[in-house]
Amino acid sequence: MNKNLIKGLFSLILVIVAFFALMPISGINKNKPDLWMTRLDDSRAVTSLSIPGTHDSGATHSIFDVAGKCQDISISEQLAIGVRFFDLRLKMVNNKFVIVHSFVDQRLTFERVLKDMAEFVANNQSEFLIVSIKKEADSVNSTLEFEELLLEYFNQYKSVINLSTELPETVGEARGKIHLLSRYSSTIGVPAHYGWIDDDSFLMENIYVQDNYCVSGAEDKMQSINEGFDYALNNNDKLVLNFTSCYYDSGFPPTYAGTAGRDINPWLLECLKSGNGKVGIIVADFITEELAKAIYGRNF
Repeated sequence: MNKNLIKGLFSLILVIVAFFALMPISGINKNKPDLWMTRLDDSRAVTSLSIPGTHDSGATHSIFDVAGKCQDISISEQLAIGVRFFDLRLKMVNNKFVIVHSFVDQRLTFERVLKDMAEFVANNQSEFLIVSIKKEADSVNSTLEFEELLLEYFNQYKSVINLSTELPETVGEARGKIHLLSRYSSTIGVPAHYGWIDDDSFLMENIYVQDNYCVSGAEDKMQSINEGFDYALNNNDKLVLNFTSCYYDSGFPPTYAGTAGRDINPWLLECLKSGNGKVGIIVADFITEELAKAIYGRNF
């Protein structure tokens, strides 16, 4: 074969490979976010809403594609598709916060996440976020207390962060702010540390949580999610966190979030599309644009 022809074909292959490598994988346009909260009446109670949320929101990396990963898209992409509840797990390293899931480093700083969230609500005043903060691991080479460091971060964004220990009652009061749910011993944010029961369903003050994550299989978890649906539908005055995340403990090794998500999310989508009324905050693994729309669609 002619050498020039071979070189030409090789160059063409490189161009094609580069083209597909540069294409956005998710197809999500972060410059045109889904501002679904614009359609909510200001007088609507925050506790009456159905809100898309993500479990371990920053967990996009895993060990050997097995343990650790809970999401396929970044937090900025989650914001763009309508996610408004975020579950952040923090670890202090050298007096800085990084995002982790258990012992798995997610290669993401809290500084980056907080900046993206603060800019989002500042630029989109119709929206509001609820952000759960959890101390996920012991600190490393750090001299500051957990909340002391948190306040250093939050003080950079005072205009958009609500440090109150109570959520606003109405959508109008909540708009344009980041509201905190504190899953650590705290003096700021809505307290959700004392009374949180691991791997269980429970009522804590005015917050109902379904977080049965160690289950025998998909049907076991689906039953728990359905119980969360029922509670949300019949308790408009309670903030409901309905976690769809889980792993199966019926075999060895246990089945982690990826398999459970593939089993549960299609069923969850059909449930959301086929009914109406409040479902609360759905805290999901591997959120998609279609799933987010099905959740917030229950508001209208």
